[in-house]
Order: sequence, then structure tokens, then C-alpha cells
Amino acid sequence: MGQADGGAAVEALCILAKSFLASGQTSQAVKCLEAVCRSSAPMPVAAAKTRLWLAQVLLQHTQNIPEATHHLQKAQFLLKNVHACQSLKCEVLSELGRCQRYLARPKLEIQQYERGIQVCISGNPSSEKDARAQWLVHFALRIMDVHVADAKFHIAHQWANQALQYAQEACNPASQVLVLLAQIQLHMLSQQTAAALELLSSCSSLFREQAQQPHPHPQPLWSQLQLQFCILRVLVMLMEGRYVELMATGGSQNVNTTISEMEQLVEQIQGAQWQYAWLPTGAVQALVCWLAATILRPPGRFPQAMSYFCRGQQAIDEELKRHHIGMQATEADLPLQAVCHYHCLLFIKFLIVEGAILVHLTQLDLAKAQRDLGVLLDMCTTYPTLLGHPLHASTLMLIGHYAMAVGDAKAAAAKFMAVAKSTPSGHQACLAAVSAALALLATGKAEDLSKAADLLQHQQLFRGLDASLPYPERCGGLFASATVLIRQGQEQEGKLRMTKALKYAHSHLGNHQLVAQVSVYVLYTSAVPSKPFLLLVA
Repeated sequence: MGQADGGAAVEALCILAKSFLASGQTSQAVKCLEAVCRSSAPMPVAAAKTRLWLAQVLLQHTQNIPEATHHLQKAQFLLKNVHACQSLKCEVLSELGRCQRYLARPKLEIQQYERGIQVCISGNPSSEKDARAQWLVHFALRIMDVHVADAKFHIAHQWANQALQYAQEACNPASQVLVLLAQIQLHMLSQQTAAALELLSSCSSLFREQAQQPHPHPQPLWSQLQLQFCILRVLVMLMEGRYVELMATGGSQNVNTTISEMEQLVEQIQGAQWQYAWLPTGAVQALVCWLAATILRPPGRFPQAMSYFCRGQQAIDEELKRHHIGMQATEADLPLQAVCHYHCLLFIKFLIVEGAILVHLTQLDLAKAQRDLGVLLDMCTTYPTLLGHPLHASTLMLIGHYAMAVGDAKAAAAKFMAVAKSTPSGHQACLAAVSAALALLATGKAEDLSKAADLLQHQQLFRGLDASLPYPERCGGLFASATVLIRQGQEQEGKLRMTKALKYAHSHLGNHQLVAQVSVYVLYTSAVPSKPFLLLVA
């Protein structure tokens, strides 16, 4: 066969491979690409591109990671003496890093990304300038991700700063925003909300500058970045308990401005492929629905909140179905390359079901609360490692709230105390201690009063309440410690704390239920001080 005939055969095989992939016949596509790799016709660059393509097909559609790694290593060898093709070399190294991540080899994964940075730095600075800058940012962020997974946050921050430096040197606003969003998420993981808010402000400035640029149509990339920005901003404000700010309304129809902004951005990106690695579009839609419902729940707008929870659950269930995830499978059944991706989807589903349960409990719809608790328990049983301790603890908290709703304060206290003991610090530990203290007080037993005080003291929610705590923890700590003080006979100090709890609940949390409960309790204890406290804030 002549060289021309060989080239035609290679081209025909590539066209056939594309056709097979489009029709879902992955194994046939793989055979076509393997035939191209065995051919002597392609030049080194073309052969490397084919092996890269084949490796990407194997990674996306099969669990044959060793074979994908083999083809990527061959591609790397073919490009060894090629002085150009910087982007192609970077893509091969990025995919090699992905293989090592799937095989849980963090040191080797970092090694590939560091090689990618060296390729960018050692290449011709004037060649593929924009692509070079994007690859530098990409590799730095991937190294940051590896250190985040290993809980080495100080090193992760260093690489995030390096990524930002690369983006700033390239004068690339989109890359700068992307890095800032990654840094915000990093600060959120470290519970550093003040630093996250500062970076959100920097992002806002870049978005304003971008908005002043002349564009005939909204750019999908910027819409996606702005939606992620809005989502992270809402999450940070929720972490700080700044619910009232999120409840602001405007326009002729008095709509919630935060929810409206997120929904408009979701509409803009509808159907567009996400242009950088974050979440699938369906998962983003579900996350927006959860946030909307979470904003609407504290002021008691339960029908609207439940509508968003239902829409969110439908969106995430469709996304899970699209990725062939069901409750019949187990963690062992999941392909290695999809574990991290599945974790995100399952986490969002958990949040939505959890939010719906809280609404059911507030409305004392115990049958629906029990039904949805069963869903969460099934998830925790099926995916114990993927969901992890925080979500298992959240399930225990919900069981405790359910026990309180049916009048079993003793069982509720046991669940809350188990969470408080297994979670040494943070938001969940504080709220578990508050819930446990209130449940113990509801038993009416004298010995439980001292237990409640000890729990609150252990979390520094009793004497000398930390003023830097987020508003939910502060409000809960004031409410619970006030109740303990009143039960101990220190009514003046107790009522003073109860008043502060009322102030926080009204001015920051916008929680109408809590405001009503505190107000009723203040009146109730003034009229009948000897009666035991039986109200619990769910």
C-alpha cells in the first residue's frame, strides 16, 4: 500500500471512529483508533494526537486506565523531539495527571503537572501565548487541588497564588476570575469567610470591567463564571448567617433579587457546554434551586421553598441518571475516574433532601419527613465513604430533630450528643451542642440541666460567647445558654441573652419561626417561670 493509500486509510478510520462515537459504539471506535496507531502512515505529531484521542475515549467510556496511560506515554515519547506543539504536549501531560489521580497516586499526579509547567516555561514565549498562559494556570490549579484533597491547605494556598500570578502576567481577566473563584472555595473549606468575602469583592471589580467591554452578545464563559461567583457569594453569606441580606427584594413584582440573578444566569447558559472544569449544567441548576429554597425557608415561605426543592431534586436525579448512578449500585461498582464527580452529585442530592426534611419537620408533616429520612439513610448506607462523616452526622442531626418532633427528647439528645462528640469543632459541632442542650432541657430532669450547661461550655457557647462566631451559632448559643440560665434561677441574665438572641434572629437570620419562639418563650417564662421549657428550634 502506497503512502497516499495509507493516509487515506487513516483518514477513513478516523472518520469511522467519530461516527461510532456519535452513535455510542465505543468499542468499535476504539478498534478504529487502535488500527490507526498500528499504522505506519501518521507522522509523529499526527500519531501523538491519535493516541491522545484514544486515551481520552478510554478514560471517558471505559475503566481501562492502564491502557489509556500507555497511549499517553507513547504520545509523550513521539513528541519528545518535536520543538513546537506546546499545547499538545501540555494536553498529554494533563491527561497523564488525570490517570494518576484516578489511580490515587498524588505524587505522580503532581509530577505530571510540574512537567507541564516546565514545558510552558521552556517553550517559545511568543508562540501560543494565550494558550501557554491558560496551561500555566491550569497546572497550578490542578496541583492546588491535589493538596486540597490531602488537606494541605497552606501549600494549596501557595499554588493558588502562583496560578493568580500566571493569570495576571498574561493579562487574562477570565483566568484571573477563575483563579479567584478557586481561592474563594479554598477559603470556604478553611472556614475563612472574611478572606472569601474580600476575594468576592475583587471578583466583582473584574466583572464590572468586563461588563464595560463592547460585546454584541453575552459570552458563555463569562456567564458561567458569573453564575459560579453568585453561587459562592450566597454560600459564603449563608456560612456567616447573613440571611436577611439574601432576602432583599426589588422590582415591580417584589421578587428576590439574589434568586432572580441566579435564575437569569442559568437561563443564559442553558444548553451551553461548560467551558471549564466545575460541575455539570444539571448539577448547577439543582444547586441554584437548593440555594433558592434555603433562602426562602427561614422567613416561612414554605410552598415556594418546596417548589424549588422539588425542581432541584428532579434536576439532580436526571443528572445522576445520565451518569448511570442509582441507589442499587455500591461504591465498589463506581468507575475509578468518576468517583469525585459522583461525590459532587450525591452531595447536592443530599442537601436538597435534607432541606426538604427540615421543611416537613417545621410543618410537622412527619410522614414525609420519615420518607425522606429513609432516602438519606439509604444514601449513607450505599455510599458511606463518598458521603463521609459530615453528611452522616447531618443525618443523625435530622433523626434527632425527628425524635424531638415526636416528643422523644431523650432519644433526640442522644443523637445530638453523638454528633457533638464526634465533631470536635466547627459549625456542625456548635449547632449539635445547642440542639443537644435544648433536648436535654426538654426532658425536665435536674441532672440533664448540668449536662446541657457542660455541652455549651465545651463549645464555648455558654460563658464568654465568641463574638466572631457566625450569626446562626451565636443566636443558637445565646438562646440555649439563656434557657439554661433561666432554669438555674438566673432570670435577669437569661432574659438579657434571650433578647440578644431575638435581635440576631430578627436582624440577621430573618428566621420568623425563631423570632416567634423566643418572643413566646420570654412572655411564657415571665408569666409561668416554674414551667419547664418544651420548645425546640429545628
